[in-house]
Amino acid sequence: MNIEHENEVTRTAFGQWVSGLFGAVCGCYPNTKFHEQKELFFLMLEKLLKSGRVIFIVPGSDCYISAQNPTPKLTIENPEAHWNAPVSEIMNFVRNKWPAHANDMHDLELTYYFYELPGLIWVGDDGKLVAS
Repeated sequence: MNIEHENEVTRTAFGQWVSGLFGAVCGCYPNTKFHEQKELFFLMLEKLLKSGRVIFIVPGSDCYISAQNPTPKLTIENPEAHWNAPVSEIMNFVRNKWPAHANDMHDLELTYYFYELPGLIWVGDDGKLVAS
């Protein structure tokens, strides 16, 4: 499927959290209804996963640096940190967590949703892995 502003969305969101991808979709389609922006987000994410442009970190993986965890066991470079489930399984996970009552891009429930999703790893044209 060809998505009209696909390259612009990808360039804008590259290296950002999954919330950045949603924000880029909303920014490139400002006159589109929220439920359509949501579906475009899911389409873009699925397409990026299938093409290998993005990879999710395995849910629960120890690769996040924080004050409580300054030296995680893994980094985004470690293949065991990559969620290698089928794209359909990952997309079911992402879709099923979407807050049913969210009705615009600034909904507080979306903030919680995006923080509950695993981190997103972007794969550059040169194969370099990038995550925020």
